[in-house]
Amino acid sequence: MKKLLIIVSATFVCQSGAAWSSELKHFDDDAAARALPSVKNSLSKGSGKSLSTGSKTGTFTTTARTQAPAATGKKGAVNLKSLNVEQEFELVEPSGRKNQTLPFDEEHSGIQNLLSYGSELFVDGYLKEAQDQFKEVLERDPENPTAKENLTQCEKRLAEIDHSIEQLQQSIHDEPLKAELYNNLGAAYLSKGEGDQALKCFFQALNLRPNFAETHYNLGHLYSIRHAYDQAVVEYQSALKERPLDADYHRDLGDALNLIKRSEEALIEYREAKRLGDKSLGLKLRVIDVFRDMQELGEAEKLANDLLKEHPDSPEVLNQLGLTYLRQGKIELAEQIFNKALTIEPNFAQARNHLGIALYQEKHISEAIAVFRQALNVKPDYAEAYYNLGTALYRKGDVSDAEKALQEAIRYNPQDAYAYNNLGLILMRRGSVEDAIDNWRKAIAIDSQLAAAFTNIGRALRLSRNQD
Repeated sequence: MKKLLIIVSATFVCQSGAAWSSELKHFDDDAAARALPSVKNSLSKGSGKSLSTGSKTGTFTTTARTQAPAATGKKGAVNLKSLNVEQEFELVEPSGRKNQTLPFDEEHSGIQNLLSYGSELFVDGYLKEAQDQFKEVLERDPENPTAKENLTQCEKRLAEIDHSIEQLQQSIHDEPLKAELYNNLGAAYLSKGEGDQALKCFFQALNLRPNFAETHYNLGHLYSIRHAYDQAVVEYQSALKERPLDADYHRDLGDALNLIKRSEEALIEYREAKRLGDKSLGLKLRVIDVFRDMQELGEAEKLANDLLKEHPDSPEVLNQLGLTYLRQGKIELAEQIFNKALTIEPNFAQARNHLGIALYQEKHISEAIAVFRQALNVKPDYAEAYYNLGTALYRKGDVSDAEKALQEAIRYNPQDAYAYNNLGLILMRRGSVEDAIDNWRKAIAIDSQLAAAFTNIGRALRLSRNQD
């Protein structure tokens, strides 16, 4: 494995007291592009992290852990002895079509690309996110020397940020009307993962300078981290009004559009990023992902096979090709491709999860359950794998364990509409119609296009009226 080295700058505070860039004392637009706290070249370096990812899951950070609603079965109980839930209600089957993910987040990426992406995040000043990438590598490969070294450097730099923040605060006290200082202070807070403080600083910067491209970009990145993709789109578009020739801005706008299913617009932005010089593997994987979402599976397959010729040992490319075959119904071929990816990188949780889906679709339910559990052994907070495991257990008839797995899916990803839908079926089996309807309503609130949830609510309401 090629070792990725990080170069740490020893200078963090300029002579004027402003952190990060010695050019801030005589600030101009070019300095804004170069200054590290503007974090111009961040998310675009191979992700979209929000790029979480988990990341269809996803994404680019671990979803906050919230308590899933308890399926008590005590609310609105009815007698369902004459009802066949499996025939009357619709289960959402594992398909690899989970929402809000990109093909280059933590779960989709192999170790080499995680190291590369982490290094780029570090250089661009997103230290907390870089730290997360290196920790992800060490979860898969605890003795990886590059990840250990880079994580140490990252933690050292994070420890120095507090002093830089103090210096920026003093500079703002001396020059309270300088938008660049607020932008840089916001970027420093964002480097530490302190989003609320960063948000306040970015808003103040825009109050002073409404057309500040770097601040709009940073806000877009912050909103992406928080999965507020509609707001991220607005900010990236505002940044592009000022800097229309920035490939990074176009790619990150494409990511936000992709994550809210505006696939055609995302493709336009990705192509513009390519035209402006982005030749990265991450961008090419995104284009394949968009063509799949647009149901142009033949084009997605062609692009994936062409990319595989360039990167024959890339687990990410193999994973994307396998997922394309899965969508085409070429299940055996998909299974072969996922197994090849796992031969190269056994701890690639996302490829293992997709292998489980292929086995599920081949009706090998017990084998699929085992593979989903293997994926969770690699990545215990993998929400999509919990959803797939829960659905497979339900199909097998193990309703109690299915319920537990679906609740875990919701705990790690409260925006998992499919998990809410399938949990509703378990509640119906138990006779708790109102609790089931509550779950289907949550599913619809998350995904207004989820037909199964609408169907299930209608049938449950008719059943409830008949019981009355």
